[in-house]
Amino acid sequence: MKIGSVYDQTTTTEFVAMLRPEYDGEKLLFSYVELALDGGTPQAGKERIVARIISVYKENPLLSRDQAGVSASMNLEDLGINFSRRFTYGWARCSVLGTLTDRGLDINRRGIAPNAEVHTPSEETLRKLFFHPSPSYVPLGSVDTFGGDREIEVPVTLNADQLATKHFCIFGMTGSGKTTTAAKLIEEFMARGHRMILFDSHDDYENLELFTQLFKEYTRNGKRIDIQCPVGNRACNAVQYLLHCPDAIFRENRPKNEQACERLLRTASVMYKNEPARKIVKEGCKHIITADFVRQLVATETGSSLLKKNAVQSLRVFPELKYYGDKFADFSIVLLQAFQGESFSSAQRRVLRRIIKQEGTGEAFIARLHDKISKSRLNPVIRDALLPKLEGIKAVYQDAKDSNANPLDFELFFKQVADRSLCLPESVFRLSLSDLSSNLRKALVYGIVTYFFRSFKFGEYSVRPKGKEKPAHSILFILEEARSLIPRSFGIDDNDVAGTQAKRAMRELAYEGRKFSLGFGIISQKPSTVDPEVVSQANTFILHQLKSPEDQEYVRTITESMSREELDMIKNLGTGRAIVAGVAVQSPVLLNVYPRYSEEGIQEPTPLKDALSPLEAVRKQLGIE
Repeated sequence: MKIGSVYDQTTTTEFVAMLRPEYDGEKLLFSYVELALDGGTPQAGKERIVARIISVYKENPLLSRDQAGVSASMNLEDLGINFSRRFTYGWARCSVLGTLTDRGLDINRRGIAPNAEVHTPSEETLRKLFFHPSPSYVPLGSVDTFGGDREIEVPVTLNADQLATKHFCIFGMTGSGKTTTAAKLIEEFMARGHRMILFDSHDDYENLELFTQLFKEYTRNGKRIDIQCPVGNRACNAVQYLLHCPDAIFRENRPKNEQACERLLRTASVMYKNEPARKIVKEGCKHIITADFVRQLVATETGSSLLKKNAVQSLRVFPELKYYGDKFADFSIVLLQAFQGESFSSAQRRVLRRIIKQEGTGEAFIARLHDKISKSRLNPVIRDALLPKLEGIKAVYQDAKDSNANPLDFELFFKQVADRSLCLPESVFRLSLSDLSSNLRKALVYGIVTYFFRSFKFGEYSVRPKGKEKPAHSILFILEEARSLIPRSFGIDDNDVAGTQAKRAMRELAYEGRKFSLGFGIISQKPSTVDPEVVSQANTFILHQLKSPEDQEYVRTITESMSREELDMIKNLGTGRAIVAGVAVQSPVLLNVYPRYSEEGIQEPTPLKDALSPLEAVRKQLGIE
């Protein structure tokens, strides 16, 4: 569909289009356009130039640009003011992405001819730009670009390897949909068996394997539609085959056939060109998910793990205190600091280095340190300062145990998560932080990230082992509500000891983690309050609505591929829409995020609706609509 023509001088990287009157009022910013090489109408299967609209404005020779924009959007005739519409023109400044060929997107080396027709992109163009059927790409949503009245839905897939090793951030204010986006990404990584450690600050992801939303979809106006199982009872031949596999494991709190059905749909979505699982159900899943499909999958190690085993292990834990070995002597001391949120002086650290090698864990370990210091011939000032600190650490440890959390031994946890030779089934290790103090949350981040990173860098584990190295899984660390875990520093007056150590661990991971196939995902509603040094190393950003000027300015400083006008859009994106920019996509894209499959961990609070629910019954009896 033609929306305008190229105007005036152009370059190989940018041009300005004069818009046709019927389209200059549309919301074109962040939309894509295409041009034929000969300046005419793009033809299917032919090479074409693809560009993104990065600025839209009005011009009238009688008015300034701002005045022209206002006058075009308002009816001023009733005020006795009439600037003729024929003198006002809509313009779109476009940035050229490249030339789209059969091989993909290539650098554009051709000049763009003046008067060339500018068209909305075809489905073929959008799919080549944003969709990849490979299992190593993860579907996140559908392209949101101007295209007239057509109802074409083109999925957007993100390069999962780029996300998992070059780090990503998901930012958005409360209610913008960032948690849904994060859950959707985690679900897709989970469906591919990728190992993740999820620091869940508010239990938003406690139902990651409860796929109650898989058989529901929502219209554009928010109306829910239930999707019916073609068989009717989720007991097709494929489900029955999986249920009778002798080593298949299911949870006891839900019907096993439902769990088997959900696993099959999730895996089929990966296998069948990244088609959304809901679409597979609607189009007849029993034709592609057959007993033979299951038989061939379970014959492979990866397929067997995905279909036969539970994927999530949820833990309520806090850092175990012990001597973690000669390579981790300083680690054990710093962990004591972070545990209570109080620093040791240089003299106190020297003392601890000499005595830290004690047996036992937890309270027994602290007691041995206390006893050693009490009986040693130390400077009384140092001794009298250390002993109360150890007593305070012991009190924190006891409080953590009383909160129904369990101590987490990092050495054992590392082997459980990372050691590939153990063949443990879970791919997601969700750590609930909701019952922990702020210091313990940050101490847990410091302990896990540091122990894992050092075990890869200085230990005997590798994703690609050589010689005597042991095989390990690639790990993705996900920090939900990162502002409370790695907060931005506020200068020399910052006395957040635990936060400082957590940030130090994450910075180390940010700078060097990729060499060891370690990555992170940061999720926050207030990006300007997250440690900027960690965020600066992320290479993909998923941006939901942000209204705070501080957050908007912060996003401008960390994104390089978006114009100021495009970044201004984040103020008004609305729920469920996001901008994705960075190495995981060929070009920044505006998309509508797919609804998550899993149940929300924390339901949306509706106190007034709950309190007034008895009145609803009365309204119905009275026939009040």
